[in-house]
Amino acid sequence: METQSLSRTDRHSQSSGAHAGVAPAVSGPRESRITVQELVVNERGGYRFLPGVPFLSFGVVAADGFEIVRTTFRQPRPFASGMADIERALKASGLPVHALCGLELRSARPLSRQEFGEFNQAYIRHLKAAGLVIGDDIPVTRTNVAFSASERLTDGMSGAPDVTIHAWSHSRPATRGVRATAPTFVLAGIPEIRNLRAAGLGRERPDIVAMGDTTSDGFPTLAALRQKTEFILTALDQTMRTLGVEWADVTGVQLYTVHNAHPLLADLILPRLGVAARLGVEWHHAGPPGVHVEIGVRGMRQEITA
Repeated sequence: METQSLSRTDRHSQSSGAHAGVAPAVSGPRESRITVQELVVNERGGYRFLPGVPFLSFGVVAADGFEIVRTTFRQPRPFASGMADIERALKASGLPVHALCGLELRSARPLSRQEFGEFNQAYIRHLKAAGLVIGDDIPVTRTNVAFSASERLTDGMSGAPDVTIHAWSHSRPATRGVRATAPTFVLAGIPEIRNLRAAGLGRERPDIVAMGDTTSDGFPTLAALRQKTEFILTALDQTMRTLGVEWADVTGVQLYTVHNAHPLLADLILPRLGVAARLGVEWHHAGPPGVHVEIGVRGMRQEITA
């Protein structure tokens, strides 16, 4: 059978976990609920994943005997041709397309709600055609953010395709003779949406943290940014626990926002990262669709630039 349920690893078998959509916020009785969800095995892919919304999984972790590797394109590839490049690269390495487990997408400009929905439908069709869907779930994690106006001008992105592939992750058999020091994994970027799964399934309207706390220009206040970021860090922590990993296993943290998060780095973000703070934070001046902050984390033994 191609898919089956799998409990969290013994290492965290006694700890509670939550998927990103209902991860607990810092305080408040409504926000303290934790939903435990089992991982699903992608046997052909060599990894386990946490089901998410219709177009992504919340996180993946390598199966026994496998590791996850990340590749960054030197130049972002248009989505369709980038996917073809990925499939060719996997085939050249003797790996099936099912090894693909993570995509990091960039938009040349913020997509409208209609454009975002249309892209998601085309995206799902593409992954289905490639045989990447497991049951009703897409196992591949995804981050999808848009460049700011200033970056589109300075980096010449104004004529770029609407959606490009910045980086991708895949599983492969672990190198023989190389001792694994930590599990390898990748999470989808998590935004400040409390009910992400329900909203993604169309059951509820997105419940955005500190949505009304804005300046006269309509931007989030510093207090609002703090609440949003604190919620996301808690959601990341709980999602990693569900995958059976922890901050000590993290090798990369990606912060996506066009707002000034610098005041939050020293007294909120870095302390919450624990030992992972020694690696710093990779800040992308780009915005997630419909919200203001998104953070993704990964744990890798090897990363490639192609």
